[in-house]
Amino acid sequence: MDMKLGLHGDMEINSLGLPFHIAGFEELVQRIYVLLSAKKGGFIYNRELGSSIDSVSPEDPQAVPKIEAFARKALESIPEAEVTGAEINDGGITVMVSLSGIDIEIFVRGGGSNASEL
Repeated sequence: MDMKLGLHGDMEINSLGLPFHIAGFEELVQRIYVLLSAKKGGFIYNRELGSSIDSVSPEDPQAVPKIEAFARKALESIPEAEVTGAEINDGGITVMVSLSGIDIEIFVRGGGSNASEL
């Protein structure tokens, strides 16, 4: 069980001021989102957490294969997650993942910023 994160990475809380908890599929999707959108080396307690997707320039002709490779590396700890593709649209990056046969899209970065949303 994990605490649910909001759009800006903060914990979502209920009307009593307590955090929402998530489990199962929703928790796994959130874990994938965090691993793909967090900058590798940016979390002081675990420098291996995250990905290097932020280092890829959307103008690079090899951007999509690089993003896919960085996403696969970041998701190595989740064997049921398979990176199936990536897209760059107007500078935004979306990574497609098959999670035990269920296809999901993770919006990693948009417009040259590191703002992320699921």
